[in-house]
Amino acid sequence: MGESEGIPYATRVRLAPHPTARNAAVSTSHLLAGSVIASVTALSTSLLPSNKGKRCDACHVLQSDDVKLRRCSGCASFWYCGTACQNKAWKAHHKKLCKSYNTFAASTEYQALTPHDQVDALLLSQMVVEHEFWRTARGTGSDNVHDPRATFLDLLKGPRAGSFELPLCLPRGTIDPEILTLAKELYSRFGNNNFVLHSHLNSYGHGVFPLASRLFNHSCSPNAVSKYVIRPSEPVLMQVVALRDISEGEEITIPYLDPALPCQTRQEALRVNYGFECRCRLCAFQQPIQSGPPPERGSDALQDMEAELRAFALGVDARSIRVPTVPGLYECMPATLHPTFHESYLPTLSELFSKTSHEGPYVDAVEAGLTLLAWYVLVYPPNYPQIGMHALELAKTTWNLLCTAGPDVSARESDVLEAQTRQFLDIAASVLENFGPEGDDGGPLEEIQLLKDALGIS
Repeated sequence: MGESEGIPYATRVRLAPHPTARNAAVSTSHLLAGSVIASVTALSTSLLPSNKGKRCDACHVLQSDDVKLRRCSGCASFWYCGTACQNKAWKAHHKKLCKSYNTFAASTEYQALTPHDQVDALLLSQMVVEHEFWRTARGTGSDNVHDPRATFLDLLKGPRAGSFELPLCLPRGTIDPEILTLAKELYSRFGNNNFVLHSHLNSYGHGVFPLASRLFNHSCSPNAVSKYVIRPSEPVLMQVVALRDISEGEEITIPYLDPALPCQTRQEALRVNYGFECRCRLCAFQQPIQSGPPPERGSDALQDMEAELRAFALGVDARSIRVPTVPGLYECMPATLHPTFHESYLPTLSELFSKTSHEGPYVDAVEAGLTLLAWYVLVYPPNYPQIGMHALELAKTTWNLLCTAGPDVSARESDVLEAQTRQFLDIAASVLENFGPEGDDGGPLEEIQLLKDALGIS
């Protein structure tokens, strides 16, 4: 495909040469932070087993007081928010899967799969039954980016293509050599091209978005992220959002995995699943670091190190927190903080915050949460959604501490807690408003407004 011809109007990028990857998606104009760079409709999606019966199997709308799901009268294992979704799914693929699904789901082959492989097995089956469309797509040429099936067939196969086969949810006697060949051809592109769907950063399914897979390369220090817009009776929409201002001609990258994972873990996952070594800014910094585990939790040494981390990343004054506005803060961090990159540090700190923020003592939760916020703004690029989500949890934690404070808490201490709550709320609002509405109704933006109302913030 040429460098820019044919890219759908719903994107603000063009393809350009890249020194190591197939292409680079570069901006066609100056983009402001929060801009939607691309909007891509799902070709096919499937829910995680844990979400079956809780969401519409077609549009993924969550069941609520206003949305009552209807069970398929045939298999009784698929749920829909209304006749529109049920009719679309029936015509697209469910008609051919309905009678076979329960036998398939109870089979030893299916039960032996991980939850994510179970999703992919159903996703693959949904795509395979549309074999007539795939036959047509093969003849349209790889340059036809307006045909999502042709685009999908033009994607690169994963490094593990052919090493594993999924069972298919098809009636006996219908799995002929043509179907098997198509299934292998499609599945060979699953591991390195499909996306995990999430609502408010909680995973709930898998989706196929061929154009997004074709356009955007990975970086652990990205300038954009993806979100998923759930619309009643409509396919899920993937939107790629700018984290910061992006110059015309600058490459737009998204993360294929969580940048907070240890560097070695990220590199191994990218090598196994995608077949490349990441050379981004974060990996270039972290790879040479040879640091042992941090001091034992509860020790004076760890308390000193975490105090240093908070001061370095957020400023010395806890009442006036500053959050970095440019990426790469880690490049000037003191070597004394390198143990925070050890694989044991983040899980332990996250667990401590989660436990104390729910069970108390809230004083310990605030300190752990503030340390976690410092680590997040150190590693993640500015406006990364996880920063906003954590800042919101921290705001709720300080608010809980303020509301449960006894008579022994002085007026000055109460003022400090309220000021901290406002600061955390400001950080959360700034980051999550940049990310924009996504996923299910309600969620973090609504929680932010509720907390603002409680604090009397207009």
